[in-house]
Amino acid sequence: MSNSVKLVECPRERLAGLQGQIPAYIKTDYLKALISAGFKHIDAVSFVSPKAVPQMADSEEVLKELDPPDDVELSGIVVNEKRVERAIATESDADGGFPYSVSPTFLQNNQPDARRRD
Repeated sequence: MSNSVKLVECPRERLAGLQGQIPAYIKTDYLKALISAGFKHIDAVSFVSPKAVPQMADSEEVLKELDPPDDVELSGIVVNEKRVERAIATESDADGGFPYSVSPTFLQNNQPDARRRD
């Protein structure tokens, strides 16, 4: 068993719920500031339906503008095959994360995109 702890900063969660569209360059600048502050693991974007989470509609653009150092891990949430394809198309080094819960109610309420094909 490892004695290390991996801390993951998750600005994606905060950004996704904000009202009004925040431009991609502001999100990118914020992520760059987190990297400059020393964060090594950042859950940066989400590849979900732009209809479901409009704030994450520009995830590709945000990742395109980032060039993190090799020791920084970025990740993006994907909830179905179509979103995985969207993430892969960015050609970034970001990891894909699939959020899962053992609670069917949580999944139904928080991952409606997992059932979508749009």
